[in-house]
Amino acid sequence: MNPFALLGIVNRLESAHPKAAAFVRNELMTGLPVGTVIEMTVTKPGAQPRTTNVRLTEEDLAAINKFKDMGGKQ
Repeated sequence: MNPFALLGIVNRLESAHPKAAAFVRNELMTGLPVGTVIEMTVTKPGAQPRTTNVRLTEEDLAAINKFKDMGGKQ
């Protein structure tokens, strides 16, 4: 994907969802140790909430760091 297109998508999401963007910046992008549990809940209209979680491994952190490096340092 074109890096400029990706940046445009990120900027639009940050503008539309400032609380979520701040959470990602403050919690997820500041470094997570191995063993951190990330839990997500999705609630679709008219449906029951669905929740899952993941406990981060060394391999997960390596993948996250590669993804962060692709986006550049901010």
